[in-house]
Amino acid sequence: MQKALVTPDRIPEWIPGTITMDSSGRDWKGITMKGYHYDRQDAAIPAMRDYMIVAYDGNPTTMLRTSGGSRQSAPVGRGRISLLTRAEQSTWCWAEPIKVRHIYIGHDCLEDTAQTVFGRSPQSVEIQDQVSAEDPVLLNCFHMLENELRNGGMGQRLMIDALRNQIAVHMLRRYARIRLADESGSAFSPTQRKRIIDLIEDQLSENISLDDLAAAVGLSPFHFSRQFKADFGIAPYAFVIQKRVSKAQEMLRRGRLPLKSVALDCGFSDQSHLCRTFRKIVGVTPAQYQNRA
Repeated sequence: MQKALVTPDRIPEWIPGTITMDSSGRDWKGITMKGYHYDRQDAAIPAMRDYMIVAYDGNPTTMLRTSGGSRQSAPVGRGRISLLTRAEQSTWCWAEPIKVRHIYIGHDCLEDTAQTVFGRSPQSVEIQDQVSAEDPVLLNCFHMLENELRNGGMGQRLMIDALRNQIAVHMLRRYARIRLADESGSAFSPTQRKRIIDLIEDQLSENISLDDLAAAVGLSPFHFSRQFKADFGIAPYAFVIQKRVSKAQEMLRRGRLPLKSVALDCGFSDQSHLCRTFRKIVGVTPAQYQNRA
């Protein structure tokens, strides 16, 4: 089940390891660096908010990535990097202890960089997982970021901003598929539509953030809202409400459930909220609908 996108500080909940470095306490914007020692494990990577770049510092091992029905295997070790995309679940397995450094870079950074490069807003920026790649540019950025983290010095904010921008441009050049926004407002791809609907349906009982929905398909909230309305015919919030009412109808048809429970399971703040919204959309109250079912 797809949940809210996971921030870098929560990654150890899914991939337990010993932290060796962490930039979280620094005033770095749009980028985070962490280091870990990991034992062998099968790591279920959650849908992350940011892209994760991994540099390997220990002995070589074999990395196996599984996502859906796809399996990829490749050797990793010193001099290799892995790239994990955001907003997508996958499983990564390794058979020996490993020492790694992570760079997390936000999607907004890549989107802003793409807008600067192309002179107009991107409709989407998509980056696929890379199990193992030789990338001296990113490895040099790892070295310079670690030096800033450990030693610091005057002008660190400027240095970090410059390195973040260098990483963003390099990722766009080498790894990204970019669709530029145009006046015709081209539709979401089938994969994007499914990702949006799955995320909404999985989180109906929770607060659904426009930022999370937009991030799931690599758009800014502004462009997501505009594209969503063009594609689905209604605003994202109205679509979520329709889904909640549809789920309430389904629950009411199954039996005489307490309306308070139906309201909470469908994401309404309370029973009154359910009743008001249900009647506005369906034309009858939940109790009347239940009696007719």
